[in-house]
Amino acid sequence: MRHFPQLESGCAGQYPVVKRMAPRVAWSETPSGLRRRAFDGAGSHVAWRMELHGLSESEAAAIEGLFEECEGRRRSFTFVDPTANLLAATDDGTSTYWEKGPGAVVTGGVDGVGGAGGGFLITNQGVNWSGVWQAAAIPEQMTYCVSAWVRSAGGGRARLRIGQTARVVEAGSEWRQEWVSGTSGETGAVEFAIEAEPGGALEVWGPQAEAQLAPSEYKRNRGRGGWYGRARFRGDELSLEAEGLDVYGGVVEIESLWEE
Repeated sequence: MRHFPQLESGCAGQYPVVKRMAPRVAWSETPSGLRRRAFDGAGSHVAWRMELHGLSESEAAAIEGLFEECEGRRRSFTFVDPTANLLAATDDGTSTYWEKGPGAVVTGGVDGVGGAGGGFLITNQGVNWSGVWQAAAIPEQMTYCVSAWVRSAGGGRARLRIGQTARVVEAGSEWRQEWVSGTSGETGAVEFAIEAEPGGALEVWGPQAEAQLAPSEYKRNRGRGGWYGRARFRGDELSLEAEGLDVYGGVVEIESLWEE
């Protein structure tokens, strides 16, 4: 999979990052003057401007190599948004964005941290670990972190998983953020999962996946996840200049059509 490379720090990008969204709205007007408006995802764009500094020679070479392979803006690549939550519908565990494992029953209406809504309950009626998961068509060799606030009124265990990389934690009666980071260990799509032990009941709030080593502040996401399979460089020139001995930096601009 052709993709924007992850930095040696384990992050998908550096700050400052400027992200701009340019939505397009289609509208029609009836003979009586009634206007109807609708969001036009096919004509909407999102763009990023990243200032990169302190890059190693290998990091700069990887970015320049992708640019040459794409022939500037001619070809597309997969871009994992460093500012976004990669999970979709994070405040609705009953959404069709989430897949349910065998024996898992999911109900909404749970108040999360600080009384915020958007939490959900996973009840595992099966004999194996099971819960909810999402698969993203993103590079499996990159390092990711999946996190969530979890609790269990009667006590129990939760398992957070990135493909074959998993961590089991104790869930008490108070909300506590838990996380695991690593690579998927599988080929193909990357699977992010939050699971309850057999016969257990687990409350979940603030699920998040990111291309980095540890979780950042929760970013609620009611739409699709923050990754783009048809991103392109915004121009046909890329300049990463030396900032010191074997240290490079520059500005990288990327854009993508809005994806549903």
